[in-house]
Amino acid sequence: MKLIVTESYEESSRVAADLYKNVIEHKRNALIGLATGSTPIGMYECLVDDYKRGLIDFSEIRTVNLDEYEGLARDHDQSFGYFMDQHFFSKVNLKEENIFLVDGAADAAKQEKRFNDFLKDNKIDIQILGIGNNGHIGFNEPDSYFTASAHKVELAEETIKANARFFEKESDVPRSAITMGMYGIATAAKVILVATGAAKAPAIKKLLESDHVDPQLPCSILHICEDATVIVDKDLYELTK
Repeated sequence: MKLIVTESYEESSRVAADLYKNVIEHKRNALIGLATGSTPIGMYECLVDDYKRGLIDFSEIRTVNLDEYEGLARDHDQSFGYFMDQHFFSKVNLKEENIFLVDGAADAAKQEKRFNDFLKDNKIDIQILGIGNNGHIGFNEPDSYFTASAHKVELAEETIKANARFFEKESDVPRSAITMGMYGIATAAKVILVATGAAKAPAIKKLLESDHVDPQLPCSILHICEDATVIVDKDLYELTK
């Protein structure tokens, strides 16, 4: 697992975007793993800018997203599909048929199977991750064991509270989601975790201090990934010392 310490969140975003750009330049039909939340927005802005400048082509690129809230259709303004449409999909030349999203409004069991079948047939070339305050990645919450397959998960109260800022009130936050499991993440050719903000410092500190893989710290799965890179800005890094 490699660590990159940058001067700022903006530089972290640029570094992550360049790693994606490199994969796309070498494989026109790469499968790129995407994530939502505030952390990857800067990376998407960099990739969109590169596209507008003619530096990158998404016409054959395939995408897969980490997760989706259960009960929210893609056109719901708080669904992750809607987030991706607003921040990335609508701004580049991706083809709709090359976008894999969980349908949060459909039957959860059927969506789990669809997601798992997709991941069995397709290896992710590069996967971006954010990290929760409790060390979760995707919606893989701290637990006594890792779940390999894509699955429905009941969200931790800490996660619900953290995501409440995106909703009118906390009670509007969905209580469950469908998430990629550890198989899809751990078998990706490259995994990038970007973190910023003081609230992430305890989880990042634990990740950097030990190479022990512990389901109570889901992000620790990066220690067994084929090629994992953690990108943090210097302000966050100072808090981990």
